[in-house]
Amino acid sequence: MTRRAGLVALLALCACAGARSPGRPLDEARLAVARAMIEHRAWNDALLALDRYHASAAPSAESLTLRGVALRERGVHEEARADFERAIRLDGRHAPAHAALAVLHDVDGRYDQGERHHRKALELSPRNASYWNDYGFALFARGRNDKALEALRKAVEIEPTLRRARTNLGFAYARAGDFTRAAQQFDLAEPPAEARNNLGVAYEAAGLLAPAYDAYLAAVRLDPGLARARANLADVARTLGRELPPDVATGPVAGGG
Repeated sequence: MTRRAGLVALLALCACAGARSPGRPLDEARLAVARAMIEHRAWNDALLALDRYHASAAPSAESLTLRGVALRERGVHEEARADFERAIRLDGRHAPAHAALAVLHDVDGRYDQGERHHRKALELSPRNASYWNDYGFALFARGRNDKALEALRKAVEIEPTLRRARTNLGFAYARAGDFTRAAQQFDLAEPPAEARNNLGVAYEAAGLLAPAYDAYLAAVRLDPGLARARANLADVARTLGRELPPDVATGPVAGGG
């Protein structure tokens, strides 16, 4: 049985037990299931666990934040925002609510409001690498690359194995023109073929199509089944007017990225 299947079974068991023995231990079990479902990106299962939790327990800052995250990831932004704001009213020092609301504001293009909550989350939890990564990505998206580099370096200093922070830091280095450091970060974040594809994306974003071609070609040779790299290579080759080498000229092509 996979871990997620086991969690679904536990959720069903919690539902059955709830009819017989409501109480705090069962509520805590449901909340634990919701946390695990959020971690596994099983948004509907998380919402189900939280519905059952809220049927017998008063909403808490944590339960509202978890539900808000699941709703945000399902695209239900207004309800997610209401949950995050209610969580903050219940406990203004609940850092996850500020962090989650900041991401929602960023997604909706309300960057100034997002920055306020990023900063509050980091004030409350300054050693949380994920919060530094989210803040750094928001700064990168706004074109504030120097500040993004600072935040993303802080993220990987705190948690060197945080792959998404390494990837974001790589793109920030590339935007600054430092492709050597960008390549180092991509190599630390992803398998070799994925790392070469990311480097190609960074070169292409900078308008450097010849090195982008070389990076995509290296990615395809490392992993002939990596469809993103094949598609990216084909696109850049067409733009450059190049024929693909015979050893990579055939293979599945999917959407780029």
